[in-house]
Amino acid sequence: MKKNNKQRLFEIMTKVNSDFYSVFYHGSTDKNLNSKRGIHVGTKLAATQALQARIGVPANGEWNGTKEYGKTLLAGKKTLEKKRIELGYYCDTGFNCGKDLPIEDYYPTERKERAVYSDGNLISFNSKPIIFPVKIIGNMTNTPNNPYSDTKANSMMLRNLNMGNAKSGYYYINIGEDEGSISAVVPDKSFLKIIK
Repeated sequence: MKKNNKQRLFEIMTKVNSDFYSVFYHGSTDKNLNSKRGIHVGTKLAATQALQARIGVPANGEWNGTKEYGKTLLAGKKTLEKKRIELGYYCDTGFNCGKDLPIEDYYPTERKERAVYSDGNLISFNSKPIIFPVKIIGNMTNTPNNPYSDTKANSMMLRNLNMGNAKSGYYYINIGEDEGSISAVVPDKSFLKIIK
């Protein structure tokens, strides 16, 4: 049976979307894919913004796995104002807007407030933060073409993890980092393959 134009167009668009969404990024302090709340992946910008909000914005360069966190100069208030123009987005969120945020650039070891993981544990000064590409290889409930809301995907993941029956991940529309982009949350690292 011959395919009509609508069927061919649908197949082409599905293939394009599949290829486009085949690579996601994750930001981590140590290239670790462990989490009790699900692992979030998204665009490179979303992963960058999430990591920066968690641990700070480097005064120079980016988190690429070569800089030791405690020995990396972080952007103070003055540099963050310049970075906002340079990067094209507000980066004074999370750890970058605390009450004790220095005006000048500083080292994490010099600041009273410490960066912490979502479970409250302190982030090691010896870690080497990095943003790296991953491919989703586990089962997903939906597709990038029909994403859930950010809130719905995260609440479903937390509920399923708490009940011990998280067997698939969820694509969602990001409302925080890289707003409007497609991200995903998966139960654990077995759902992801690090791209070298």
